[in-house]
Amino acid sequence: MRILVWGTGSTGIATAKEMKRQGHEVRLVDENIPSRDMDIPVEILGPKHMDWAELVIPSPGIPRNHPLLAKAKRVVSEIEMASRLLHGKIIGVTGTNGKTTTVTLIHSILSASGNDVGLGGNISPPLISLAEADPAIVVAEISSFQLEWIETFKPFIAVCLNLSPDHLDRYRDMEEYTSQKMRIFQNQGKDDIAVVNDDDPYLKDIRFNSITAGFALSKGERSSGAYLKDGYIYFYGEIEGKGPSLKHTKVRSKGLIEDMMASALVTRFLGVSTEIMEKVFMEFRGIKHRFELVAEMGGVRFINDSKATNVGAVEKALAGVGSRVVLILGGRDKGGDFSSMAQRYASAIKKAIIIGEASQRIKKEVSPFVDVYMAQGMKEAVRQAIAIASPGETVLLSPGCSSFDMFKNYEHRGDVFTRCVTDMSMKKN
Repeated sequence: MRILVWGTGSTGIATAKEMKRQGHEVRLVDENIPSRDMDIPVEILGPKHMDWAELVIPSPGIPRNHPLLAKAKRVVSEIEMASRLLHGKIIGVTGTNGKTTTVTLIHSILSASGNDVGLGGNISPPLISLAEADPAIVVAEISSFQLEWIETFKPFIAVCLNLSPDHLDRYRDMEEYTSQKMRIFQNQGKDDIAVVNDDDPYLKDIRFNSITAGFALSKGERSSGAYLKDGYIYFYGEIEGKGPSLKHTKVRSKGLIEDMMASALVTRFLGVSTEIMEKVFMEFRGIKHRFELVAEMGGVRFINDSKATNVGAVEKALAGVGSRVVLILGGRDKGGDFSSMAQRYASAIKKAIIIGEASQRIKKEVSPFVDVYMAQGMKEAVRQAIAIASPGETVLLSPGCSSFDMFKNYEHRGDVFTRCVTDMSMKKN
């Protein structure tokens, strides 16, 4: 088959290599030739490529409405192609926030129980890079972008952790964003399992043809599920029983508790013991750049939550801080509404320090509820935060925006924040 792979990031490179390994005729294209050295030839994308290709596999960042995609004979996503090459059970996890934490926990629990398990998808590596090893179980982090071009992609267990406004620079509205997320369930049959957050207003009433299990802080009304009671996760329905304790874990937020409940529920269906779950939870130290404590200085905590790229993630971080906060916000606009967040947490936010391209819009939305300081960059933001914060308070980087205006990615943004905090701590000492 003549396959056009569009995009020269990690997903595009992995897809091109695997399609070549499968014996297809492959061309790798992009709208610009990368400046770095490539071990696969790259061509500048043009209409002739759409005439040539029988199948186009675009990287997730390519917009669905790109005019050249309309000329393609057939378009599928990388996860669609990967799922056709993988023979093991796929556990697919989507949602606005908590995906990386949840897939990491599920993978750790299954690995600790002796399973042959792989991890990939929106988390590195790309899902298709697991095709050669073909593990018995695949844990996949799945974004809405990856779900846009699926045909038969069908996880044995599909999870949606939560939904809140995100990527509204790509989708018309919340309804369209939600519909793309729900595609993770669309091909499931009656013997597959759908897992959803019953505390989430967008998910609590949803029903599927598959076996549907819910997790929530209180016991739900589905046929099976998980809930929290006296510091323990309990299961009900066909998987009934006492689950792992969270009393001695490093749980710091409601979001992490939900991720642990989802992970426990998934692995309970796969027959993993409570003891293994509990051990993994106790040893879990979190995901880098997700509510990561980077320093304490003069009685002030500094938390790197650079992975919070939408307003819903900011709210989860604020709910878990437990003290007054100097909040660093801003970046490239994704269309989120900051006003309701600022109003809800006005008493907790001592000051909002705003940086980045979206700073003027964010200022307009939050300034009626909290004090605002406009900073030119991360160094100034951290310096100002140190001047404002008092002992017992927290400086929280939780931007609610993408990082691409000032940084390579959210990891780079978090690293710069951490370095600024460390440098200023050394100078102070």
